[in-house]
Amino acid sequence: MSPGDLLTHRVSGYYTSSQSSVAEHKFVEMGEGVSGQEPSSMPLNESLTRFHQLRKQSDLQLVKCIQNDANHRQYIVASPLSPTTLFFTDKDLERQYRQQAHKPRQDSPRTLASSHLNTYFDILVSALVYILVSVSLFLMFPYTLGWLVLCLISTCWHLLLLVLCSSQVAQGGDLSGHSSSLASKLYLRLTRWHPWHACGGSLICLPLAAVFSNFSCEEATNVTLRFFCYLVFVATIHLCNFTQLNCWMKNILATVGIVILLVLVSPFMCSQGQNNDPESIPDSFGNFTANIVESESSLVFVELVVAALLLLVFVWFLNREFEISYRLSFYGSVMATKDKFRVQTMKNQADWLLQNIIPPDVADSIKATAKYSENHRDVAIMFASIVNFNELYDESYLGGKEYLRVLNELVADVDELLQRDDFKNIEKIKTIGSTYMAAAGLNTKVRQSNTDAHQHIFELVEFARAMQKVIDDFNQDLIEFNLILRIGLNFGDVTAGVIGTTKLYYDIWGDAVNIASRMDSTGMPGRIQVSSTCATVLNRRYELERRGQVFVKGKDNMDVYLLKGPKDNT
Repeated sequence: MSPGDLLTHRVSGYYTSSQSSVAEHKFVEMGEGVSGQEPSSMPLNESLTRFHQLRKQSDLQLVKCIQNDANHRQYIVASPLSPTTLFFTDKDLERQYRQQAHKPRQDSPRTLASSHLNTYFDILVSALVYILVSVSLFLMFPYTLGWLVLCLISTCWHLLLLVLCSSQVAQGGDLSGHSSSLASKLYLRLTRWHPWHACGGSLICLPLAAVFSNFSCEEATNVTLRFFCYLVFVATIHLCNFTQLNCWMKNILATVGIVILLVLVSPFMCSQGQNNDPESIPDSFGNFTANIVESESSLVFVELVVAALLLLVFVWFLNREFEISYRLSFYGSVMATKDKFRVQTMKNQADWLLQNIIPPDVADSIKATAKYSENHRDVAIMFASIVNFNELYDESYLGGKEYLRVLNELVADVDELLQRDDFKNIEKIKTIGSTYMAAAGLNTKVRQSNTDAHQHIFELVEFARAMQKVIDDFNQDLIEFNLILRIGLNFGDVTAGVIGTTKLYYDIWGDAVNIASRMDSTGMPGRIQVSSTCATVLNRRYELERRGQVFVKGKDNMDVYLLKGPKDNT
């Protein structure tokens, strides 16, 4: 293998980094040495150097390709949150977050992580923590009037919110604002952004307030102070509840609670009350014992300060992370909803474009099988041509663009007729120059719902007459020129199908289609000409005028009829 062969190892313009080439090269040289043949003229070291140079060149090309790729320029996504306030940098998104923080999202399933259920759980957890703290206070501390009043007010406040949550759960979480019950209206008002911060702030502060209301220097012993600190720590951790509240508000409340705790238990606050029953200490050791107690009290207070500060840092960290997590979850849901809406819009546009190329029932079949071909019986076919459009068309004026615009407006007016319910059986097939082709009876489901077996044929005749009226109305806007429409009708068996896998083309084929085209080409301007087969069916509802025999290419002479109009009894 010569060194130049390494240049042939390229994939999509990049050198491969396969080690097989080197191994193969080494094996060839060893084989040649054993067989007695001359080794390669280029030393192996030089070949390896050349190979490493090619690998380096390949890596540089790959790096350059990635740098030039516009789709991968941003590898780091900027956070949608402000680093200090944690508000969304997008004001509209922040407003949407505040409006929907407690409302169920219509586009997401109901789970335990739903925003409105999150509110229910927060209130329930707050009530449980308050009950545990209150029971502990009743067991460890004597009753005071202030504590009893606070307990009564707090209990009523918790019960009110629990009743409101229970009513919402009973109603299935209807927060749309359409409910007329008093509980729903009150709950909606309380769960708005600012009122809910006031309600949530009061709920998370109640355990702290309950503990502080039971503090007394007269009852401050080592046991009671230790238990008092434990309850304050539990109440402080409870400030991590209500993830929908702003973390700064909860952190400030936690800081205030810790500061109050340190002030209350400091040696300077209740210096006379914090003792170990000095009456039991002998007088000869009084001074020595007092110094030891004071020293131990200072050490305990220092430990308490360290523990309280660590707990405060922990609560600050948790509150910040909880709010970031909750806001990013909301942001992800909003972005997913937008992407889902965008994808659905693109899908609807694609379906709309596809259904404008081929009928909806055919499009559904193609989505499932990627192919479509079907035979239909007794399908009505119509060809309608503007016989004098070439006289109007003039390429010397703007290259004929203005006349094509006129033709487009005319075809668009005819297409609007297909939106009417009385033309539900009709499908537009195509336009060939100034000729409009349509068929009726291709949709099997719609055809089965018809009350008459030949209803689709009658609809196509009415569509042809409506086209004549469209032409008459259009001629009123033309100056010194009238467009003349010529229509041919026939019905029979056809084959419908889609040609190709790209740029799909829907069309129909069959002898009935050819005859319908001949009915148009041999017809009379301004009239609707039908074949004898079609005339036998139309004779039930329409008056027909026999034109006689007309030579039709491929069919020799054929009896044809001209449509005069509907019968008086229909």
